[in-house]
Amino acid sequence: MAFTSYDFLLFFFIIFIIYWLIRERHWQNLILLVASYYFYGYIQAWYAIMLGLSTSIDYFLARAIVFYPNRKKIFILISLFMNLGVLAFFKYYNFFISDVIAFLNTFNIHTGTLLISIALPAGLSFFTLKKLGYMIDVSRGTLQPTNNFINFALYVSFFPQLIAGPIERPQKLIPQIESQRQWKAEFFYQAWPLLVMGFFKKIVIADSVQVIVNRIFGFDEPSILLLLIGGLGYTLQILADFSAYTDISRGIAYLIGFETSENFNKPYLSLTPTDFWNRWHITLSTWLRDYIFFPIRRTLLQYKLHESLTLALPPIVTMFISGIWHGANLNFVIWGLYYGILIAIYQLIGIRGDWKTNTKIKTLFAWFVMFCFIVFGWIIFRSPSINWLINIFSVSPLIPNSNELIFALISINIVVVYTIPLVVKQMMHKSITPSWLYAIYYAVATLLIIIFTNSSNSDFIYFQF
Repeated sequence: MAFTSYDFLLFFFIIFIIYWLIRERHWQNLILLVASYYFYGYIQAWYAIMLGLSTSIDYFLARAIVFYPNRKKIFILISLFMNLGVLAFFKYYNFFISDVIAFLNTFNIHTGTLLISIALPAGLSFFTLKKLGYMIDVSRGTLQPTNNFINFALYVSFFPQLIAGPIERPQKLIPQIESQRQWKAEFFYQAWPLLVMGFFKKIVIADSVQVIVNRIFGFDEPSILLLLIGGLGYTLQILADFSAYTDISRGIAYLIGFETSENFNKPYLSLTPTDFWNRWHITLSTWLRDYIFFPIRRTLLQYKLHESLTLALPPIVTMFISGIWHGANLNFVIWGLYYGILIAIYQLIGIRGDWKTNTKIKTLFAWFVMFCFIVFGWIIFRSPSINWLINIFSVSPLIPNSNELIFALISINIVVVYTIPLVVKQMMHKSITPSWLYAIYYAVATLLIIIFTNSSNSDFIYFQF
């Protein structure tokens, strides 16, 4: 059930009314829990069953860690094996099954319908990380597990963030679940701008640019110039699409009395790869930093290895895992390694973290270089295959022929036009803007949402992860 569908709007309207008619926190949580499972099982009921089983196991394992601390390693290993095993099975089954079938066929073993493709349950990657973070924090002693199953189950399945995040930490969401909530007008005032911008970025910008992007990446051998334009288009599309989901998610959460995390902070203004990942998909980046990057770095420091290794290995391994997390596709693995190596190179030459320059020219140059790295990274991410990409750089011409050149000019103009609203919004935030100008901006955005609604593709890009 996508946020932009009429089914979801009806679903949320009903839940919103019932939820605020009931004042008692326990019943509010129960309503949200039932709504979350209905939301998740709307297409496939077994998704909700799987979610419920894994949530129940982790709940009791977390409690067992407290009651039997001398056996906590066993309990955390069970949780890791279950969560990562389920994630790996659904993520990578289809990737290996064709090779398994071919291998069996060499022995005249015909599988028939025994080995079939399996659909990846939406949101599995996201709520798996939520549960793993919870379990790791409990095992470290930095978090006391909740003794209320409904509260824990709601934390895992909270429907505004269930499908594509943000990957909320238990320290932030569970206390809100456990607290009393009463309707306040400020909930609406906080939610409305997020909802308008979310629907605007998804329906008007992302889905419109997607037409151009899909066409370019669907060519057998586009010219290098056309590929770069497609990369620019996808750079805009994926930011608008993914940040739109987060905006809508946060807006919905505000309407039911919850404050959830931001996931994007002007990522395309980054000057370094580390800065980019501090701004892009922030909740995933902080999860990877706290549970993978820091433990690896601490381990390497304990062994007193050469400084270059302690600087280079943690980001490479962390980003490699990030690539694998995105799915069983060589593109994602290469993309993860690409960023890991970029971060390592920047670290080794002394450009780290939120590095700043001392002149505007240097800042502009650093931004341009980093933006080129970002666009090329998205080209790797979006390409149909690595072989397709290698073939283009090997045999395709730099400049397209006359027909492609016309299409390229039209495409770049479309990308620029759909970038303007986001640039204007950013400029309004950076300057003192009168309230009436904001009102006009959101009114025009709302009108465009209404106009573009019927031509919109309701699937968000990160649903596939």
